[in-house]
Amino acid sequence: MAGNFWQSSHFQQWVLDPPELFKNRQADLNVLTEDGYQKIMIFFANFIQSLGEQLKLRQQVIATATIYFKRFYSRNSLKCIDPWLMAPTCVFLASKVEEFGVISNTRLISTCQAVVKNKFSHAHPLEYPYRINLVLECEFYLLEMM
Repeated sequence: MAGNFWQSSHFQQWVLDPPELFKNRQADLNVLTEDGYQKIMIFFANFIQSLGEQLKLRQQVIATATIYFKRFYSRNSLKCIDPWLMAPTCVFLASKVEEFGVISNTRLISTCQAVVKNKFSHAHPLEYPYRINLVLECEFYLLEMM
């Protein structure tokens, strides 16, 4: 971490001005309104929070996962990678980065299935479709973008 915010990687890479955000979100804003886009981001932040609570993660890990999710979609379209796959990938990576420990592969997927079934069935009525091999592959896309 930089001692000076103005020299930090966060300031240099992730403080985006509104025209740049609009340009990056253009593909999504052709289909959604800005308000709808923000609601989707809030929805998936709540999904990440629910995953973290079920996995008994520290709040710092959950916050890091939410930041990773928002950073990824600040530069990529929602069509690029399904947010239902990106959310557990962000949780998985954040647990490593925050030195919480690696989450068991089966535990992560079973928790996703349980959370989707119990809390988010109104938004995703089918069974959670993704498996750990896709989460691990998605992790490389997330790391490459970061």
